[in-house]
Amino acid sequence: MSSMCFSRCYTAHDRKIAHLFGRYGRLIARHPWIVIICSIVLSLLLGIGLLRLEFEHDLETQYLPENNEASVDREILRNVFKSLNHDNFQIHTLADVGFFAEVIIKSTNGQNVLDGNAYQDVLLINDYITKKIKILDQSNTEISYQSLCATNNGQCVVFGQELLVSDFQQDLRTGNATFPLFRRTILVSSMLGRVVSKDNRLVSAEMIKLRYYLQEKSENDGQLSEKWIKEFARRMEEFQTNHTEIAYSYHNALDDEVARSSMAEAHLFIITVGLMVTYASIITAGRRINCVYDRQNLGRVGVFCAILSMVPAAGIASACGVKFMNSVGVMPFLIIGIGINDMFIIMSGHAQTIGQELSVEERMDRTLRTSGLAITITSLTDLLTFFIGYTSSFRTIQNFCVYTGLAVFFCYVNQLTILAPSIVIHEQWMNAAKHSVTCKSTKPRGQLRAEGYSACYVTCCSGEKPTSRADLESVLESYPKRFVQFLVRNKVSKIFIFIVYLCYLAVSVWGATSLRQGFRFSDLALEGSAYYKASDWDFENFKWEIPLQIVFTAPVNYEDSETRKQIFSFIEKLKQEPLIKESPEINWLSTYETVLGNRTFGDKFESLRHYLNNSRIFSEDVKFSTDFSSIDLSRFYLFSENLRTSDVQGQFLLRIRELEQSSPIPCFIYSPLFVFFEQYAIVVRSTLQTVGIAIVAMFGVSCLFMPHPLIVTLVTVSLVSILVGVFGFLPFWGLNISSVTKIELILSVGFSVDFSAHLCHAYLTSQSHKRKDRVRDALELAGGPIINGALSTIIGLFMLIFSNSFIFQSFFKVLFTVIAFGLIHAVLFLPVFLSVIGPKVRILPETEPGSRVELYNGGNLDQCNGAQHPLVLKENT
Repeated sequence: MSSMCFSRCYTAHDRKIAHLFGRYGRLIARHPWIVIICSIVLSLLLGIGLLRLEFEHDLETQYLPENNEASVDREILRNVFKSLNHDNFQIHTLADVGFFAEVIIKSTNGQNVLDGNAYQDVLLINDYITKKIKILDQSNTEISYQSLCATNNGQCVVFGQELLVSDFQQDLRTGNATFPLFRRTILVSSMLGRVVSKDNRLVSAEMIKLRYYLQEKSENDGQLSEKWIKEFARRMEEFQTNHTEIAYSYHNALDDEVARSSMAEAHLFIITVGLMVTYASIITAGRRINCVYDRQNLGRVGVFCAILSMVPAAGIASACGVKFMNSVGVMPFLIIGIGINDMFIIMSGHAQTIGQELSVEERMDRTLRTSGLAITITSLTDLLTFFIGYTSSFRTIQNFCVYTGLAVFFCYVNQLTILAPSIVIHEQWMNAAKHSVTCKSTKPRGQLRAEGYSACYVTCCSGEKPTSRADLESVLESYPKRFVQFLVRNKVSKIFIFIVYLCYLAVSVWGATSLRQGFRFSDLALEGSAYYKASDWDFENFKWEIPLQIVFTAPVNYEDSETRKQIFSFIEKLKQEPLIKESPEINWLSTYETVLGNRTFGDKFESLRHYLNNSRIFSEDVKFSTDFSSIDLSRFYLFSENLRTSDVQGQFLLRIRELEQSSPIPCFIYSPLFVFFEQYAIVVRSTLQTVGIAIVAMFGVSCLFMPHPLIVTLVTVSLVSILVGVFGFLPFWGLNISSVTKIELILSVGFSVDFSAHLCHAYLTSQSHKRKDRVRDALELAGGPIINGALSTIIGLFMLIFSNSFIFQSFFKVLFTVIAFGLIHAVLFLPVFLSVIGPKVRILPETEPGSRVELYNGGNLDQCNGAQHPLVLKENT
């Protein structure tokens, strides 16, 4: 009885929705052209917002979590520790990555880059960059890097410059070049790649990294520096040497790469449109040539609806100031793939009415009563998924969800306001026996033959009205579902399918346990680009040993011995961490004590201020109050061990956060790269949390639109099972959890429920009594659209595999996986379970008011009014 109550509650809104769709079907049957024209005009008008379309290419804005802690710390450093004067530039004090150009030089044939001809090439390259690359300033005077470089004590600051001086070469030749610390102060291990060392002595290296820092102290200097960097990139593209190979980059190279990749794959979308039109035409062509009921034009209209939906979506998003990011570039491929799924559902519902003596209005009424609700369920789940995705802290996910969610909504609207009226027009032409292409009246095949027309003319011009659903189905629609129906009805194949399902779960769970988070920002660049090459060399061959700024933010008494003890103890505690080096250490307080042998700072810190002003390295490490009565902030420096992989970087940042909390004096620990590490620290937790919320939301939708607890359970279990497979198969694709795959995993929730919901809804509307017969009916009604929808989505995404963009490739891999698993669950696994444990409750069409019906729910009979209750076994007259 509980299931009957549940079903009756469902019917209260289900029939109201179906009634509204039925009335709408009759409306468009009377005015198809008006509805179509109004819909297209409205879409074009909403697309006017595209005039305000803006692109966002800033990497931090797109792929880093908003208002993250590292960004807040960076703003404190920018505001408190102002930029150093132009002649006291120090790399370890930077609040961001700086303004620079970079080259990585690799010796050919594995030779030592620090010796012989290879080293001469290094010196040649350095000389070329610093002296030969020139630009014109406002007065048309040629200026080189030496005029624009960031300086310290009158010398240009070049990361790696210590390797270019004669003292280093002398020590290297005599075997006295210490490694990784050269002369106990210079950390050269991050300057060299593929190093060979012995007994803490440097022997050789195959690669060297040189980074040239530039001025950015004023707007004019910044513009000249930016101009020089562009010239640097142009010249290095063409520069070659005899004994070395070069990869180059610069501070915002990735931003430029992201900008270039935004529309770099537009040609693939054009090919995708051609493939989709071809596929839709084949699917809707029918089994044989019949020029009257041929539905290829409707297939093309369905594709047009999907393409048109992007116009108002992009227009509204642009008008609202939502910027186009490179992740949004996947949206057209996705929409054209999933957009015509609704078309297959509507056309399948229309085909179900063939063979019945109905008027056009009655046929559209029945078509949309069933199909309208079905596409509403799947569109609602997709929209809900995008809404949940919008709550993410990553701007790229937010903007993707806005653009794609709007496109899904307008695609749903277009299928109802353009495709459905087009079916009416097709129906009218079919009733008038008009040719589907020429719109001229034609005759049946037999009549044209009798009249003596040629075989070619008969083939191309004959046609008649269809008599059954089978006449409209193509080979790709009928045979796959027939095969599936055979599999789920055969006991042996059922057992085999169940075993396959258990194996699928085992492999998926094993894969999910080995899944890791990780992301390389170089993946955002197009493969083969200059930045991609430089970043790949850097990642594979160099250590990421980054400077750490320990900033104490409380105005404590630094002359107090207990305070100093707490500071020194905390720094020693940090040095005990396995990922933090013991040396080098830059510590103004201990150096002051050692050099001056003094633990006092004098009146208003006069002694300390005098020392800091004369010591260039510490001059910006202490900030006094305005009246010099206290030290408001001070900072100390350590260096990390190799933090190359994103997994290590995320764990390291989380550990740093724990250490900050353990400090006896309020402080924060900062490095410019922490801004990028932020996503690694939260992306796994954020992804699982968002996916979990989406699953709960899908459960709620299933409860709303599915009239039986067991059906809700099966849909939810199927959803979770698919997601386990998607997570578990990510490692097989070589993918990790990241801000990019998070988008795809969120989408997977909505797509995972679509096919299962279609099948279960069709199962409940079956008029048969036995479970196996109802499964057969469900596959007959929904099997074709499910299979076609899956294939169309895969075709829509297929061209992404040929892209040079990691984002596009990963979208194909993840969404192909979820569509494939969703299809297998919907047409194999779920039908097997329904045939064994499926509920016996049935949802039948409305009967005439006042008729008496018997409710059937697994053997319980009850008499009630047929207009009130949907669970019907048979009518009594």
